[in-house]
Amino acid sequence: MSETSGNIVKEPIGRIMGNISRLFLTSLQQQLLHLDIERSYYPLLLIESGQGKLNQQELAELLSCDKVQVVRIIDYLSSNGYVERLQGSKDRRKSYIRITRKAEKFLPDIKKAIQETSATSLRGFSEDNVDKLYSFLKIIEKNLETDKLKG
Repeated sequence: MSETSGNIVKEPIGRIMGNISRLFLTSLQQQLLHLDIERSYYPLLLIESGQGKLNQQELAELLSCDKVQVVRIIDYLSSNGYVERLQGSKDRRKSYIRITRKAEKFLPDIKKAIQETSATSLRGFSEDNVDKLYSFLKIIEKNLETDKLKG
């Protein structure tokens, strides 16, 4: 629902969030030019936190995306030497993902870039307003997920 004031249409929230996402990623890429990857930084951090016990399905759930997207992310990171798949010992159909030594070397840079870009993004916000912003964004996300399930 766009509100109008005269002939001016209020900018859709999706466009604003898309623009913020693009600007955030561009900032990260600029800080991480020395890496041979230009995306999938956050999934790499999630894989690290799984300590080799995270499988593709769990990563998909953490990222709120489908299995096809996760396979693409893992293939991209794997082809660049940042992650590897390990076959499960109990269930050979289940593979786990872990970071490589190469990824370990660059994770501090990635974490620092994400922290700095986040700090820049939230400059001028009080801690209380940052908490409210995250809360509002989660509500929007939940509303859209609920709507998607209805459709």
